[in-house]
Amino acid sequence: MRVDVFVVGDNEGYVVAPAGRPLPLDEMLALGALRYGWALDSERAAMRLDWRAIATDIDARGYGVVSREDVTGLLAQPQRWLPALYPEHHRRAA
Repeated sequence: MRVDVFVVGDNEGYVVAPAGRPLPLDEMLALGALRYGWALDSERAAMRLDWRAIATDIDARGYGVVSREDVTGLLAQPQRWLPALYPEHHRRAA
């Protein structure tokens, strides 16, 4: 799932929503200052978050909230490291 990540306040937390989907204005105003941070393909994210729980939140509310402490889970795994982490998906053809 491709998502947009928005930064709440001074990196106080993060809002995750499907890419390109508008956020519910009333709820976002309650969070305070909100700005666009980056886009992320959840399949390429570092394995540090429960993406199923985030997807459940998105299905229910249209967005998910991630705490400041969990920001590393919102970062993509550098592509050059993937063959070392998942060699079964990166076998070279003989």
